[in-house]
Amino acid sequence: MIARYSGASLGLLAFTITMVAGLVSQNSATTTLSRSIFALFLFFMIGLVVGAAADIVIRDYAQKKETGIHERYAEDPNSIDDAEAIEDRDVGHELVQEA
Repeated sequence: MIARYSGASLGLLAFTITMVAGLVSQNSATTTLSRSIFALFLFFMIGLVVGAAADIVIRDYAQKKETGIHERYAEDPNSIDDAEAIEDRDVGHELVQEA
């Protein structure tokens, strides 16, 4: 999904820039459109590659974080209950102070 969005974004950006550059330099319509379409497809492909690389990096990072969390709680299965008890105690302490 990230790859398609980045490819589409870069392709449209390249198309727009090439169209504006062709109009400013007063090239013919055929030349401007052919260059713009070529830039669209070229930058779409570049965006797909960059987006795929970003997707791989993000998935790898998320997987490492998830593995770390599972390892931490596998070592001490009571740590979840302890954390909830501490949170409950802190909430109760705050309520006593407010009253």
